[in-house]
Amino acid sequence: MLIYLTKKDCELFDMDQFSTLTEQEFTTFAMTHPAGNFLETPEMKHLLERRGWHCEYVGVKREGQLIAACILSKKKVKIGYAFDIDGGILMDYTDKKCVEAFFTGLKKYVKKNDGLYLTFTPNKQICLRDFNGGEVEKVNQETFDYFTSIGFEHQGFDVHNFDGAPRWLFVKDMAGLTEEDLWKSYGKDAKYDIKKTWEYGVTTRELRYEELPLFKKLTEETSARRNFEDKDLAYYQAVYEEFGERAKFMVAELNFATYLENLHEKLRKLQETLNEVNEALIANPKSRKKNNQKREFEDEVRTVRKRIDEAKEMKTSDEPEILAGALFIVHPQEVVYLFSGTYEKYKQYYAPYLIQHKMLTYTVENNIPKYNFYGVDGVFDGSDGVLKFKQSFGGHVEELMGNFQWKAKPMKYALYHALKTIKEKV
Repeated sequence: MLIYLTKKDCELFDMDQFSTLTEQEFTTFAMTHPAGNFLETPEMKHLLERRGWHCEYVGVKREGQLIAACILSKKKVKIGYAFDIDGGILMDYTDKKCVEAFFTGLKKYVKKNDGLYLTFTPNKQICLRDFNGGEVEKVNQETFDYFTSIGFEHQGFDVHNFDGAPRWLFVKDMAGLTEEDLWKSYGKDAKYDIKKTWEYGVTTRELRYEELPLFKKLTEETSARRNFEDKDLAYYQAVYEEFGERAKFMVAELNFATYLENLHEKLRKLQETLNEVNEALIANPKSRKKNNQKREFEDEVRTVRKRIDEAKEMKTSDEPEILAGALFIVHPQEVVYLFSGTYEKYKQYYAPYLIQHKMLTYTVENNIPKYNFYGVDGVFDGSDGVLKFKQSFGGHVEELMGNFQWKAKPMKYALYHALKTIKEKV
């Protein structure tokens, strides 16, 4: 075990010691910490390592008891290493001795290991916000000021999601909710669209590992249509392998053959009812009630016939067709909605709503206190369609602090930045 505080430092901080940790130490601490999240898990460490990062567990112990921890990642750059902490640090930020011990030890560790700079994205809010993104209260200003006072430069209060963890989230508090409470908490649009999926016969299931190319095909088509960068298949496979049962690759499907059979049966019953109404009108052609019924049933018949024509075009086999899909990560503290895709030609079947309802219900059933819809743009003028979709299930906006950067070697960093700028221009 490597310790990066001197004896004098330890006396100053009542023996709070910064050190590297074993995976078991970190896991036991992180999985029960109230600020725990999927970015601070052994699975994420392993995933980062598969993607080319070198990672360590680091933390602070007080009299042998772990009181702070995070994953510290590094990657080689031209003249040193870029270090990164994402979603941490898991600690009580009101414990000033612990905080000071952590950052004192962290800086020494980064410098000792040829660090050029450190990027830090704390999982802490800077402003409490409501359902519509309106400001409720500024929070954690003292913590924010502490970071800047020790040389961490804030990278700005941006809107729109940047590469990596988003600064703006939409979340739903789930603690204590029953399934009945959950349904009542939905907006009218979500309720209507979910009921429609039930009417159509849309179902959900988890994909197996060998089916992940189906998920990749879905996200690839969606990313091309909506102009965002997709992950490669290897990434999704790595997520599945590392997170195991806690990675939920959910899809919504519709068997168009069965759907057509049901539509034809519905049309037959409607036609029978319409025939009965027409017979009644022969006997009493001026009946207001029967004439109104005739118009209603004729409208329904036209709607069902239109659906039959659409379904015939959609049907390519007797097997279920994937309409939409999404990846969720399950953590003891939250369920996180990460990536998704929907085929444009199937959008009228409202499949994404059923997927969300399925996982929100899962969250209730497993007593998980938070459902994280993850990133939104941070623009609340009605232009963010993704936000509108997430809002239909109820919740509130969270504004996180964002990115900080500390330059371990300012002169070398200036050279690195200059070289990088030149390369980007060439």
